[in-house]
Amino acid sequence: MYTFLVVFTAIIVFLVVYGYLHLKLVKKKFAKATEEDQKRRQERLDNLPVIPLSERDDEAIYQWSFHHGDRLVARAVGPEIDEASKKVRFTEITDSDLLLLPDECHFRKYKLEIDTVGDAKKTDTTNSEEGRILRQVTAQITGYVEH
Repeated sequence: MYTFLVVFTAIIVFLVVYGYLHLKLVKKKFAKATEEDQKRRQERLDNLPVIPLSERDDEAIYQWSFHHGDRLVARAVGPEIDEASKKVRFTEITDSDLLLLPDECHFRKYKLEIDTVGDAKKTDTTNSEEGRILRQVTAQITGYVEH
């Protein structure tokens, strides 16, 4: 009986040590994979296109996305900029199908978040060139574009 207990205890100790070492090995492999993923992600972010402020169209609205970098997402019609109240009012924003309203966007030198939209309309549902039109749009100036 005594021999059985010693052998059983030795097996339990062996399994605990083996499990502990295996767990450390798995954690190490996971940490290495995570570091490689972070490096790949940062390389991708560094290689996304950034459109310099000097090359941007004055009537265009740009937005950054993880998959595309900076890109033109809409066109502004009749902008009124009020720096004192940190607001920009647009008569219309055209071709805005790609514009994500809750996300920050760039117009000229300003970073904006759209607050209100008076009216939204899709002009021609059969023609993809004719996008969504937003009317009576108000946006909050949240900062300035740095590049």
